[in-house]
Amino acid sequence: MSTLRRLDLRFELGQTILVGPKREPATITKIEFHENSGEISLNTTRGPRKALTFSLAEDRVADTDNPADRFR
Repeated sequence: MSTLRRLDLRFELGQTILVGPKREPATITKIEFHENSGEISLNTTRGPRKALTFSLAEDRVADTDNPADRFR
């Protein structure tokens, strides 16, 4: 295991993440930072989560392209 020198996190309202053991999709509805503990909490459509206790959904960049491209 290597030591990280920098870690950048970017959360956005409306971002889809995967939560739970079945990796079900959930949407971020609120982002909270607790100054006393330094903890970041994410409220989602499937309940609250601590930061880094979820999986990222794959990027859907192709969805913004022409839908007919999927079949070519």
